[in-house]
Amino acid sequence: MKYFGTVDSFDVEAGNGRIKPEIRGHAIRFESSAILWDKNTEPTKGQRLSYDMGSENGQPRALNLQRI
Repeated sequence: MKYFGTVDSFDVEAGNGRIKPEIRGHAIRFESSAILWDKNTEPTKGQRLSYDMGSENGQPRALNLQRI
């Protein structure tokens, strides 16, 4: 199932960020390795994305990020 949200933040140096889901819930973390487009083009705040849900160490993570 695909989910949708907007980029809340992205730290280029740390290589991770957060997505604010369109449906209720807390912001979800993602790693730059989850980005499916050109890795030289980082996500920008407010950018709308689709993603899959996964987990790491019991914490939710956004995977397979795609621009919309």
